[in-house]
This record gives sequence, C-alpha cells and structure tokens, in this order.
Amino acid sequence: MTTTTNTTSSPTLNQYGTYSGGLSTGSKTASETSKTPQTDAEKTASATKGLGDNFQTFLTMLTTQMKNQDPLKPLDTNDMTKQLVDFANVEQNIGTNSRLDKLVQLQSAGTASTNLAYLGRTVAFEGDNFQYTQGMTQAPLGYELATSAKSVRVDILDSNGNIIRSMPGETTAGTKHAVSWDFKDNNGRAVQPGTYRMNVAPVSENKNDTIKTTTYTFGTVAGIGNNKDGETVLNIGTSEVPLSKLTTVY
Repeated sequence: MTTTTNTTSSPTLNQYGTYSGGLSTGSKTASETSKTPQTDAEKTASATKGLGDNFQTFLTMLTTQMKNQDPLKPLDTNDMTKQLVDFANVEQNIGTNSRLDKLVQLQSAGTASTNLAYLGRTVAFEGDNFQYTQGMTQAPLGYELATSAKSVRVDILDSNGNIIRSMPGETTAGTKHAVSWDFKDNNGRAVQPGTYRMNVAPVSENKNDTIKTTTYTFGTVAGIGNNKDGETVLNIGTSEVPLSKLTTVY
C-alpha cells in the first residue's frame, strides 16, 4: 500500500515579519497585475488590426460565395457594393480617430510646456488657506459677497482654528474686496510663520438670510499635474488647485 504525503509545508515567519512557505493569501499573479487599461491610441491600433482581419475574412467568404453561386440566382451586386462601402466607412472612421489621438497628444504636450511658466510663481486663487513665511510683506487675500451685507467681519485663524486677528470688512456686493493683514494678532504682536486660514463672516440686513461669500487666497506653485478628470491642477502647499480657479499671477 502506497501512502501519499502532502508536501505543502507549514507557514514560517521570515526575517521581514511575514509568513512564507504556506498557501497564498490572495496576492495576484504577474499576469493579473500586468493588466492595465488600454490608452486611446492602443484601442485605435487594436480596432485597425481587427478591421484588417475581418476584411480579409470578408473577402475570402465573398470570393467563395461568388465561385459557388447559383448561375440562375447570382449574387446581388448592390448588396455586395453596400458591404464594401460599409467596410470602407469603418476604416475611414478609425483613421480619423487615429489622427485625432495624435492631435490631442500634441495639444497636451504644448499645454504642459506652457504651464511650466507657473512653477515658482505666486498666484491668487479661490480658497481660504495660505502659508505665511518669514519676510513676507503682503498677503494678497480677498473676498466677494453675492449680496450686500449690514456688516462684515474678517477673521484670520491659525492652524489649530484659533482666531488670532479680527478685522472689519467692506459690505458691498459684486466687488472683490482686498483684505489687508499686517501679520499681527489682535494685541499687535507679530505672529509666527505657518499655515493660516481666512474666514469671512457677513451679517445680512435680514438676520434669517445667508450671504454667499467667495474667498481668495494665494500661494507658490510647486508642481503641475492633472486630476482624475484630466484637468490641469497646480500643486500649492498641500492642495491641488485647478487652473480654472486662478485669478492672478504675480
């Protein structure tokens, strides 16, 4: 009688603190991890190859059909011509897509080169967080009200959310109001460099109404990229700011 022995060894703890020698815990194989989404250019190339294969098959079937057709009921010429025209139209559309892919790539490359000019520049954009660095002489902050207010209070908060400075603001609507902050707290003492946030609190003539406020802040561009929607974004501090949100480049 022959005894079959299971050669699978028990998992052992290796020097990296993980188990080895046992059954898989669900890691993917090389073939599984190598699967990546196709680009538009790859899809076009695949479609072109597929069309060529299908067209050769079509011609083979058409030739065979013509060789073996019934002399009393020959192949309809109009139908054959229509099928050839359909194939030609598909081929033309794929060719158009291929050229469009190349145009999009060239446009993207040109846009990326142009956007490099933003690197290292100070820009103003829609937002409320900003970085105060030693030696800074001005902070281009601002806000805009959707409707006029009875009064406006502008607060500067530190990274912990504490109000360090409160100032009165302009109350008119439809105008971008500048906020002048001298980097001092309410007691007149200079603040330390760091991350700060501006908060605008308008009070309406009617206490039950809420006034929409758009705030504008600033920062230095450290990098350029694209978000998940393909829109160009600027890396400013820890934020990704869409190019469309910029208001001023200094």
